[in-house]
Amino acid sequence: LSLDIDQHFKRPKLEFETFPPPIVIPTNLIHMPPTHIETAGAIMTAEDVASHREKFYQKLLGIPSDAVENYTPGLNQANLRSKAQLLDGIHIVKHWDTGADGLDAAAFRSKHKTWYTKMKPLSHKLGRRTGIHLRTAEPHHSPGGEGEIVLCRYSKDGSNSTAYLDLTQLYNALYEVHCFEHGHLRGKDAVKGRMDDLYANVPDSQVKIFLETCPVCVERRRMHHDA
Repeated sequence: LSLDIDQHFKRPKLEFETFPPPIVIPTNLIHMPPTHIETAGAIMTAEDVASHREKFYQKLLGIPSDAVENYTPGLNQANLRSKAQLLDGIHIVKHWDTGADGLDAAAFRSKHKTWYTKMKPLSHKLGRRTGIHLRTAEPHHSPGGEGEIVLCRYSKDGSNSTAYLDLTQLYNALYEVHCFEHGHLRGKDAVKGRMDDLYANVPDSQVKIFLETCPVCVERRRMHHDA
């Protein structure tokens, strides 16, 4: 009678559960787009802005601008987020380590386990860790007041926080960069680079649509073509 020692006395495999390192929260200021566009002294009038806003959302979503507030992007609409979706995200991140809604932390994470994957912008390749976290934005019109809590992720190089925008904020954010900061004088790459510095979910396609519908740029291209 022979005993296969290896067969009968197998050493148990030691399995170590690995945990990702804690997220290091950057300290850069979080800037959010203005809630109101000031046109006094600007190239575009209030009527120009209203018309441009309408054309932008019609081309981007196929809906009028006054319907954007209640629009919910589909899963195939990469990087577009409604205000309600971002509020859900803030709730998930806030309670990720503690649990909520009558669930302990393990059950809460299990319920929302695919959320981080869904939130990851398709144009960014940062590996398995998305670095999603919460920050307090700069207060608007009240330097001594408190800003809103916003959902953020790491910038491309991982050094800064960049804020997620909801659909209602998108036009004003692009206007602030292209029309106010750049004075309609910079192209798509410059606008996209600046948007990436500030925000987490504005891909090339959205910048392109904004510039294609910008009345100042349309007129400049027409004059160049006619010259």
